[in-house]
Amino acid sequence: MQAQHLIIEALVDEKDSQLQTIHGLQEANNAPSPFDGDWEEEPEEEPEEEEIEDIPLGEGEIDDE
Repeated sequence: MQAQHLIIEALVDEKDSQLQTIHGLQEANNAPSPFDGDWEEEPEEEPEEEEIEDIPLGEGEIDDE
């Protein structure tokens, strides 16, 4: 369990170091600020329902409605 904790801690430290490097490179290249997580979701478009045409009944057909 202790070994897993040390591995996780090392991975978190490595991630933080990489993020600092990325931010430094972005600033050096005048890149726009990274995504901050605040966004508005676009409403999902509902597919348009196709109109069902009334098909005339032929002779001998049963109307179940």
